[in-house]
Amino acid sequence: MKKGIFLLLSLLLLAGCWDQENLSDRRLINGISFDKSEEDPNLIRGGIRALNIKSQGGGRIEVRDEFLTTIGPTTGELGHEIKNYVSGRMDVTKTFIVFLGDELSKEGIDPLLEPFYRGNLGYLPSKVVVVKGEALEVLSINNDESPIAFRVLNSVRSAELNTLLPKETLFTLWNKMGDERIDPVLPLVEKENDLSKITGLALFNQDKYTGKDLDTRQATLLLLMRDDLGFKADVFIPYKKNPEQTYQLSIMGLKRKLVTKVSKDGAITSSLELKLKTELNENPLRESDLKDMEAQAEEELTKRMKEVITVLQEAQSDPLGIGMEIAAKYPEEWKRLDWEKEYKEVEIQVGVEVVIEKTGGLL
Repeated sequence: MKKGIFLLLSLLLLAGCWDQENLSDRRLINGISFDKSEEDPNLIRGGIRALNIKSQGGGRIEVRDEFLTTIGPTTGELGHEIKNYVSGRMDVTKTFIVFLGDELSKEGIDPLLEPFYRGNLGYLPSKVVVVKGEALEVLSINNDESPIAFRVLNSVRSAELNTLLPKETLFTLWNKMGDERIDPVLPLVEKENDLSKITGLALFNQDKYTGKDLDTRQATLLLLMRDDLGFKADVFIPYKKNPEQTYQLSIMGLKRKLVTKVSKDGAITSSLELKLKTELNENPLRESDLKDMEAQAEEELTKRMKEVITVLQEAQSDPLGIGMEIAAKYPEEWKRLDWEKEYKEVEIQVGVEVVIEKTGGLL
């Protein structure tokens, strides 16, 4: 762990200026958590993980990973309260990840994150995740390899590349929370056997967590429907003749077309068409009829995407931006709409075309 922390510290030192302030006078906060207080539901329980750096003389330094908690009515007051427990300056400019407890997130995350945007020390590329249960339970995990904040951060970045999570940051999240035409989604993390695990996406209605989630496979489908393809995306399709077995398609590219219409009588319909360019990467039954496999994939993915849309509408969450489509094309109708009521009634049609362009060395 010490080797990893020293390497991390070197990267931080290369990343920018420290205003010529002695590094040993700072605690570098790398992770923050917020939960509803068990003692008083009107208070917030906050936690931080920080690197405490002390000079040992002779050019040597000692680095320790610290964990601190306190309780307060607002996130700003939590910060002031924690300062009473530590010496030196707490540096939040490298807070890579913010953990939010699910119960507190249901009340709205805008007030929790507002100080990060308003202050001049906020780190806008920070990641924000929702924790199923207490956020502090994840932040308090001790790991011999690296501080937990960096472990979760690396997991989030890997999931983004694999089209399991969107590339959401404090900056992009702020824009969506202030726009009623589209809703954000955030990574959902759980503690399992003293390890952190990404389990899917938390669905939001504006800044409030709906309590509804998508698992990782559903999350990939949502991101494809949003034209939010990472480095790659994998889907597994059951064989028509043997549904217990699946073949793997890796999606290399996609084209998306979303058309939303409002009729004269006020009925709203939305049509989403996807064309997926894929590579056959696993074919255990050695199926050779590619056209039949394409048709089976189209049928299966269409069915799964409709199930995802059902979850979105039940949760009153619009991460596809259908509201944005209406507002852009029908501004007068949008002003008259009660979107909270109308969204659940929107007829959303999905069509998927699958093209297997590569098959690898073997069928």
